[in-house]
Amino acid sequence: MPTTYRDQYFTIDPGNPPGFGTAMTVQRGDFVDNNDNGQINSGTAAGDTFNGIAITSVWRNDTVTIRVNGVNITYRGVTLYLAGGNAPIFTPNDGQALQNGTFVRSTFVTTSTNMPVGTFGPTCFTSGAQIEVQGGKRAVEEIAVGDMVKTLDHGMQPVRMVLRQTVRAHGKFAPVLFEVGSIGNDRAFMVSPEHRMLISDWRAELVMGCDDVLVSAKHLVNNRDVRVIEGGAVEYFHLLFDSHQIVFADGCPSESCLPCSGLASQSDGQQAELLELFPNLADMKQQTLAARTVVRRSEAVCLMAA
Repeated sequence: MPTTYRDQYFTIDPGNPPGFGTAMTVQRGDFVDNNDNGQINSGTAAGDTFNGIAITSVWRNDTVTIRVNGVNITYRGVTLYLAGGNAPIFTPNDGQALQNGTFVRSTFVTTSTNMPVGTFGPTCFTSGAQIEVQGGKRAVEEIAVGDMVKTLDHGMQPVRMVLRQTVRAHGKFAPVLFEVGSIGNDRAFMVSPEHRMLISDWRAELVMGCDDVLVSAKHLVNNRDVRVIEGGAVEYFHLLFDSHQIVFADGCPSESCLPCSGLASQSDGQQAELLELFPNLADMKQQTLAARTVVRRSEAVCLMAA
């Protein structure tokens, strides 16, 4: 059965690029894995498409560099050639979110291969989550580097990186759905299984001896108003700041991205999820500590049973 993945892209051929300074605009499109084999392949036999158009070639590991607000940003990803003379498109597979900017340069490969669907676009929010920002709320997919986001401890903080990835919503990457009011949220929303939510009530004091704690979403599943949603595809987003922060999504406090020493201090599950979805985090050098006490599974069980 075909699976559709909606993801970001630029209209560009890195092998035949536009002139320096050409405007680059982020767009969204549908990638269809026709035989659901976990790959986007070229050729009519595969039947895979982009926006309903057959894919004729798949060039993996091309790069596109654009300039955004005076800073060069390089994306590594995949270029798809399309049938019928349609313009090629480029989509990143390095976990970054594309931004509007101007073209600087590109590099390209010369061997057509395939594109694993797991490399589209973590501890993460899903698209549609409303994040509290300066001046109101904004969908997480519309947040860009430099935007000011409201944090619990440090007021408005600038976003340093936006990580974005589309994966199959199965197994360890199946999102956790929180129904309205299940955790103090004013809208239903979904996060990745390892994404940690802030619990601030008497249970935290009773079990952990502190005012509030961070608990992985998967430990809060009760199969009633908090449950795992399997099937199809899911797009995850993660916001990175100068330090680990508590941000507000749909009225509910939860964590931002915690890299580096964070990776060493996180649970094995969260470490694995982040690095599998966003391998570039392993190269980040800053050291940061978790914004709150993080509970283990056994502690979470006691917490939720209290």
